[in-house]
Formats: sequence, structure tokens, C-alpha cells
Amino acid sequence: MSTRNWTTTESRIVVAWARESDNVRPALEAIAQTLDRTPEAVKEFLRRVLPREEWPWKRKPRWGRLEADQIAQGRNPNCRSKAALRKYKQRTQTSDAIHDHQPLTVTQVAQDLGRSRTTVHRLLRNGYLRRFKGGVAESSFESFLKNYPHLVPYGKLPVAQREWLVLNGFPDSDLVIKEPSVRGLLE
Repeated sequence: MSTRNWTTTESRIVVAWARESDNVRPALEAIAQTLDRTPEAVKEFLRRVLPREEWPWKRKPRWGRLEADQIAQGRNPNCRSKAALRKYKQRTQTSDAIHDHQPLTVTQVAQDLGRSRTTVHRLLRNGYLRRFKGGVAESSFESFLKNYPHLVPYGKLPVAQREWLVLNGFPDSDLVIKEPSVRGLLE
């Protein structure tokens, strides 16, 4: 399919057609046929040239609060297909799930390991840690603590930080810090 450029005359005709009132304006197919273009080509040209408010065709409104409330109540709002509803539900469910699983920042990981940010970046680059949405994946951090304990300066860390590391999967070879017990909590 070959595309041809719009002439100045054609563009003036189409823009004038788009700016006419609804009751005077002929159909999109009629103007497309006069210019020997497809209706899709005319629409695409107008999308590039005119702001959204001046587009002469009807378009579905953005998802509003009213529609979201109707979906939450189990009703189908007007003018939405089943596929659009399914995609909307997936999008809103995943956005809630994203907030539950935020990545760790490089600074957080550096403080937790007692290392510098540069070292954490080096661990990321060498594959010891894995990136997740601009940060460090929590699962990657946990597996790092279990699989590479020799890379953590455990002896130099304060006691509170050692306890935190043991709770998050770091194997304490000296058993200086014991695993917490739940004995007495349920009584």
C-alpha cells in the first residue's frame, strides 16, 4: 500500500469539513471519496493536525468514576465491550498488586548489607542481584543472602542488623543470634 502526501488544497478541504457543524457536515466516507482517500487516512490526518476537541467523530470517553463504580457493582456501563471491561479489570487489579510488591532501592540494600551503593551496583551488574522496576527484587535479595553469605561483612554489622539479616534468610554460621521463637506469644 503506497501512501501519498497531502496537498495544501486537500488539507484545507478536510480541516474545513471537520470544523463544520454536525448537521451540515457530510459523512466521512463522502469527503474521503471526493479526495480519493480512505476514511482511515482522513481520520489519521485529522488526528495529526487537529486537537482532540475538534475531531469530528464520536469517541468513547475515558474510564470515569461512574463507570468504575458500575463495574464494581457488577453492572456493565454503556458503550463498553466485554473485552474492554476485561482489560479494565486486569489493569486495575494489577495496579493494586504493583503497590503490594515495591522493589527495594539500591540504598536500602546497601544499608542492609553494610556495603556501599557502588558495591550493590557491582552485585547487580555481576548477576548476584536482579533488577525489578528500577530497584532490586526482594526475592533476589533473599536468595543472595542464602547463597552468597561470604559477600556480606557480617562480623562488622551491628547486632540489630545481624538479627534482621538472620530473619531474612542469612545463615548465621556462628549461631551468635538465635532464630526467634513464638513460644509464649500465644499464651
